[in-house]
Amino acid sequence: MGFLYFIEMPGKEKSAPVKGATKAAAPYKKAATEAKKPKTTNSSFSAKAKNFGIGQDVPFSRDLSRFMRWPTFVTMQRKKRVLIRRLKVPPAINQFTKVLDRSTRNEVLKLVKKYAPETRKERRNRLKAVAEEKKKDSKKTVNTKAPLAILTGIQEVTRAIENKTAKLVVIANNVEPLELVLWMPTLCRKNQVPYAIVKDKARIGNAVGQKTTTCVAFTGVKAEDETTLKNVVRSVNARFMVRSDVIRRQWGGLQLSLRSRAALRKKHSRAKAAAGIKA
Repeated sequence: MGFLYFIEMPGKEKSAPVKGATKAAAPYKKAATEAKKPKTTNSSFSAKAKNFGIGQDVPFSRDLSRFMRWPTFVTMQRKKRVLIRRLKVPPAINQFTKVLDRSTRNEVLKLVKKYAPETRKERRNRLKAVAEEKKKDSKKTVNTKAPLAILTGIQEVTRAIENKTAKLVVIANNVEPLELVLWMPTLCRKNQVPYAIVKDKARIGNAVGQKTTTCVAFTGVKAEDETTLKNVVRSVNARFMVRSDVIRRQWGGLQLSLRSRAALRKKHSRAKAAAGIKA
């Protein structure tokens, strides 16, 4: 029995398998913590993140006044207010910033409202009632005089001041243009007529049944209101007539802005620090 020998052809030798590089052991991993369970609510709606992109969710309300294009009269009012604060204001104009206190102002406006001029409807009804009484008895003397009321308007008030028949003059502080009533406090001081500068023309106008009113004057009140008027005049004189010399000499304005004041503080602090280093 013969033996068979298998001879491999040259170039066809089987190469021994090469062992690959051993991988490093993976680092120790902590046991995974249990995932937090979402809070369950009884609501049937599920919350989802909002998208404030173009054409998406409606954004929340924000203060857009900085980006708003304000009307011209609003911007003019604001610029004028800033200029009055920054520039040097003469006493004749600055006196209109010193207004009557709130409690006294309310008392004055109550009196103004009580003695407001009668409206057209009230006048028509009064004259109609007078005519009916006259018709019933032609020999009867009927009083046709209008009820006691304050004077309104620059012309009427000026005439009352010059004739010294006004007992109290009330002037609005925000008349536009201011030159309409700029001279009135001086005229009141000259004729020794009590006056008060009140905030503002809309309040006085509301008291007399108009939109706005520049000034009003009391020429008289009923006996029941004499004490109230005397108390008001006493308070008004303490605020304006007694301090007339101060008011006529007190300049206004020259107020720095917040930014300018902050820069000035920094400048002073740097100067102090430099002085400390030199010392």
